[in-house]
Amino acid sequence: MKTFIKIILLISLFVYCVGISAQYKPKKRFTSDIYAGVNLAEMDIGGKGNNTYKQAKVGLHIGFNLNYKILWNLQVQTGFLVTKKGLKRHVNTVTKDESINEKTTYDEWSNTTGNYIQIPLNLGYEVYFTKTFAVNINGGFYAAYGYKGKGTFSSISVREDGYGAPVETIVPEYEYDTYTPDRWRRFDYGLNGSVGLIYDIYTFKINYEYGLYNISHSDPELRNRNFSASVGFRF
Repeated sequence: MKTFIKIILLISLFVYCVGISAQYKPKKRFTSDIYAGVNLAEMDIGGKGNNTYKQAKVGLHIGFNLNYKILWNLQVQTGFLVTKKGLKRHVNTVTKDESINEKTTYDEWSNTTGNYIQIPLNLGYEVYFTKTFAVNINGGFYAAYGYKGKGTFSSISVREDGYGAPVETIVPEYEYDTYTPDRWRRFDYGLNGSVGLIYDIYTFKINYEYGLYNISHSDPELRNRNFSASVGFRF
C-alpha cells in the first residue's frame, strides 16, 4: 500500500508538469461520474505483531462523483459512495513450555464486514491531452458512516504434552453484528487519493483510502485501509 501511495505522488507530479503545456481546455466546467468496482480492504491493527496475520478482504463499491472546474484544470470533487470494507484474519501461534514438555497450537479465524456510506471532498487536477483523452489526480478527505455489517469467528487450540492424546479446545463458528458498543464504531474518516483515466465517456481509476480514526471500541485499535479499482461513465 505504501508503494501505491508513492506511485500516486509520482503520477501526480508528472500530470501536473505535462498539464502546464497541455493544449486542450476542459470540455465542461461541471461533470459527473457514475462508477463501480472492487475493493481490497484491510486494517491497520494497533499493537506489536498484530498486522502479521491480516489478509486482504475483497468487497465491492458503487457511487457517483460531482466535479467542478474552479480554475482551468483545477477541480473540486465530491459525491456519494456505498462501499464494503472490513478485516479478515487467520491467526496462528505456537507456544512451548520446555519445563513440562508441552506445546500449544492456536488457530483463530475472523472475518468482519463493514458496509459504509461514504462522502469524499477532494481537490483535483485534470488534463486533456487530446479532445477525448484525459488524466486526472484527486486527493483529500472522506467521511463515512457504517450502516450495517456482520462478522464470523471460530478458533481451535491443540495442547500436546507427549504423553497422551492431544487436547483440543474448539470454538465453533458463530456470527455477530459488526457495529455494537463492544466492537466497531460506525463513524469513520480519513484521507484518500486517486489516479484516473478518461476516454470519451469512459473512466477508469485506482484509489487508496487511509483511515485516521480508531473505529474499535476496545483493544486493539483498528483503522481502515482500502485499495480499490473502478470503471464508470462520465456525463
